[in-house]
Amino acid sequence: CLKRICDINLIPRPPIYKYVAKKFIDPCALRRNAKKISHTAKLIAVIKDDAYGHGMTECARILSCVANMFAVANESEARSLLDSGIKKDILILHPCASPRLNADNVIYTLSSPRGCAAFEGSRTALKLNTGMNRFGADDYARVLIHLGRKLTHVHSVYTHLRCPSDKSITDVQYARFENATKGVGLPRHIAASGALRREANAPHDYVRCGIALYGGTESYERAMTVTAEVLETRLVRAGEGCGYGTEVMRTDTYVAVLDIGYAQGYARTGGRRYVYLGGKRCRVIAICMDCMITECPKSIKRGDVAEIMGRHITPEELARACGTITYEIFTSFGKITDIIYDTDEQKRNTNAIQVPQKAGALPRREGKKDSG
Repeated sequence: CLKRICDINLIPRPPIYKYVAKKFIDPCALRRNAKKISHTAKLIAVIKDDAYGHGMTECARILSCVANMFAVANESEARSLLDSGIKKDILILHPCASPRLNADNVIYTLSSPRGCAAFEGSRTALKLNTGMNRFGADDYARVLIHLGRKLTHVHSVYTHLRCPSDKSITDVQYARFENATKGVGLPRHIAASGALRREANAPHDYVRCGIALYGGTESYERAMTVTAEVLETRLVRAGEGCGYGTEVMRTDTYVAVLDIGYAQGYARTGGRRYVYLGGKRCRVIAICMDCMITECPKSIKRGDVAEIMGRHITPEELARACGTITYEIFTSFGKITDIIYDTDEQKRNTNAIQVPQKAGALPRREGKKDSG
């Protein structure tokens, strides 16, 4: 039986199919955005939820030369950073019942006086509620600050703005935060990406930024490009269906099937959307689980590459079409695991998988293995 098992292990395995949809992340754009932000105050780089789909551990390495510290959502994410060798301070934004990570560079958020005793001796940041009504102490803010300083090693005190674009709402939160923290002698932070334009008025020693780092707000560079490969093309005659449902084509139309669908983060529902293919904006006709069908020029062939999001199809355009925000667009594409960290935008249009010559063969990547 043992010999039989050994013989089975020697049988060559067929290659595992990888989706051709790719994310290209520009490290230089990330660093330039971080440097621009860090001119205002010390930078807490928010890399929670896989750095908004950009790859958490890799982004931490890319930004380590600029960011003063990092912020994540929970202990699991902090543990991943620790395991990857990150030495800078890591702020855990969500409160938890008790500390479970034994690391000097982990900072836990305390949001209630009742939880202070469990974190005795730990490094903490004190979260105050000034209007967001999600996490943080409000009526007992001063009590939290007193107990936190007595029992723990307090790094800073902070709050979160609920609508930084609204001056009247934000001014109320500024005033509440100033009233609760004035004279306590602790570093403070209130401004996130949405408040960067008003940072001169914000009481802070740090800024906590996520979406601006990745180019999801005005005046910052987009770092992510998403591409997909053409798997097949065909001419669909007028009156014929295309994709699921009862809709039929009104005119004869050349279409392309791209290797990306809602399982890879492209929303199934939404308004009219486009991809950039063959030098043209091409309408999306149908979105399936693992592929989509789009209009295309007659010249398009199998193996060509389409831009799903990037220079021609912006995150803001996709967000408007889907009735959402750029945060959700970025994090949705976090489902794409084939990530290439490269500053050369030209490669994003030429890095296509070679089409196999043998019928039925699986596509295989040629040349050097992609980094990242």
